[in-house]
Amino acid sequence: MSLQRTAAILNVGKHFARSFRLREAPSLLLTSGSRPQMAVTRITVPSGLSEPAGPVLVERGFTVSVHLRQPTCQHWGTWVDGRFLPVDHWQEGGIGIYDLESNPRALRPSGFDSVHFNLPRATLDAFTSDSNVRRFDSLSCPQGKRDDVLFGLAKFIVPWLGDEARICDLAFDYFVLMFCSHVAARYGNVQLSARAVGGLAPWQRRRVMELVNAELHHALRLSSLAEECGLSVRHFSRSFRQSFGVPAHRYVMQCRVEFAKSLLKSSSTPLAEIAVRSGFSDQAAFSRTFSTQVGTSPKRWRNEYKNA
Repeated sequence: MSLQRTAAILNVGKHFARSFRLREAPSLLLTSGSRPQMAVTRITVPSGLSEPAGPVLVERGFTVSVHLRQPTCQHWGTWVDGRFLPVDHWQEGGIGIYDLESNPRALRPSGFDSVHFNLPRATLDAFTSDSNVRRFDSLSCPQGKRDDVLFGLAKFIVPWLGDEARICDLAFDYFVLMFCSHVAARYGNVQLSARAVGGLAPWQRRRVMELVNAELHHALRLSSLAEECGLSVRHFSRSFRQSFGVPAHRYVMQCRVEFAKSLLKSSSTPLAEIAVRSGFSDQAAFSRTFSTQVGTSPKRWRNEYKNA
């Protein structure tokens, strides 16, 4: 992870920590190339806040708060544009969506545990442009209403907050794509086309396979693969799945595991080195993925199949 990226993540965490009077808050910055797409921060306040949270960083975008557990909501509410919006009940998996230009300040006298997704308007605008749908200026959602999709996405991302270990970058690209698609359709009242699209053309399939094989040990971005095929990220994602039968990030993981198998069978290279040469961040990530796909650990597989 670059020093610049690490500093950006720490800044996100520090800002949210200050707003909620915490010393630190685990965060993750999702980027596409050098452009930030979304910042994710977990806010855990066991005893609640005696006063409203501090002012947020004003920017063109939204913050989406997803609560991991059901809190006690006595005297809860949120100040938005100077107007107090009370909260009587907040479900487990309940969400709140606030425009960051409206100076939202949370009043939470009792304890809570939540994940905040800071979503820039630029990311939403890029999504609507790729999807050929209208842009929207606002997101409408009652405070505390449960959203099973966003609750699931929040639980998925929690293990990666504050951790420099990375899964395949393509998986995070899909994460942002799913997040934007759901938010736009459900809370931006955008009608997304549900029609199926055709698979990749033969030349596009060949190009993707060439790129994956050539860059297997490097970070692969969904946006880069889509650009090579002359498609939007959304169109490419759907076309790829139709052509290959699995999402792009899963295909890349399968290719990395197959490459690792060839090294395990033909050499005595240490597992840590095989992990890096196969494109995994470390041996632990390699072992987890290998075991999930193959059903046994790399060490056991090597012992069984080497020189077979």
